[in-house]
Amino acid sequence: MAKHDLGDMEQIRSKLEGWLRINLADAENLKLGDLKFPEESGESSVTLIMKAQNNGAELGLICRMVPPQSAVFAEHDLRLQYKMMKIAGDNGVPVPPLLGMEEDASLLGSEFYIMGLVDGQVPTDNPPYAFGSWVTELSDGERSTMWKNGVATLAKIHQINLDDYDVRGVPVSPEGQSPVQHEIDKFNAMFSDEIRDRMPPVVAQAMQYINENAPASGVKRLCWGDSRPGNIIWKDLAPVAVIDWEMASISDPMLDVSWWYWIDYCLSVGLGLQRLGGLPSREDIYAQWHAITGLPLEHADYYDLFNITRFAVILEKKYVAMGATTPEPGANFVVPFVEQQLKTILAG
Repeated sequence: MAKHDLGDMEQIRSKLEGWLRINLADAENLKLGDLKFPEESGESSVTLIMKAQNNGAELGLICRMVPPQSAVFAEHDLRLQYKMMKIAGDNGVPVPPLLGMEEDASLLGSEFYIMGLVDGQVPTDNPPYAFGSWVTELSDGERSTMWKNGVATLAKIHQINLDDYDVRGVPVSPEGQSPVQHEIDKFNAMFSDEIRDRMPPVVAQAMQYINENAPASGVKRLCWGDSRPGNIIWKDLAPVAVIDWEMASISDPMLDVSWWYWIDYCLSVGLGLQRLGGLPSREDIYAQWHAITGLPLEHADYYDLFNITRFAVILEKKYVAMGATTPEPGANFVVPFVEQQLKTILAG
């Protein structure tokens, strides 16, 4: 699902070339090559991979745009994404070089921003990397190192002091509400009557628990939002660029840590595979993050249920977008984990 129908691609290429000549330094004679979509990842926003010739040098560039249609997000705030990457980069989190943003949507029909292309590898989404990829070719020890480096990068995001920045416009819950109430509100809007009617009753039961038991306390930190290995460019088993900040907010960072574990678990075990050898357990991931940040793990079970249920709902929304008018029994492979986690919580 990485490709999008944007219309006349040559016209877009020509307009981007003109914009780059004006907005990049010493780029008056820049020549932009063909635009390409990533083949194996990136479906939430439009991502265009570009190669350019400028003064005898070849440049690798990335353009990010709002998609014409989205099966997941009702709104896309590119300015927020750009701001979050700038803040993260200022604090030692690896992000792509940020080369400029165009907020006038009249040029391409969408706002867009330009980044430098980062050399490295990205774990595949389509198919999930557990089904065979460069990640499966690593040794158990190498995968363990890779995952620990990823969690350490996640912890670095959560240690950023936001008092040093203007974070107006970044989603955050009002004072006096749960640190994740704004995320719950957004999630409730996803869970439309159509989605509710398509899914087993246990999902509605989980939604009720999530709404009635939101943690009243907890820290508020910058959260990446879509914290998963497939949203990182890797080199030598370490992150060299953290990408895809569409879901960034100021929330309890346990949301990020929990998602890091469960997205991998659901896209392996949920699809009939074992987790890849060498990957740290849930407990080890949470313990490593806690040891680095000193932040509490107090509501981990709640955030696990939140993330699993949200994933099940997002997956169902994608089935609807793909034209699946009648839900196939068992097609939503995340639902069994919702039931399992809800039982665990209710059992104490």
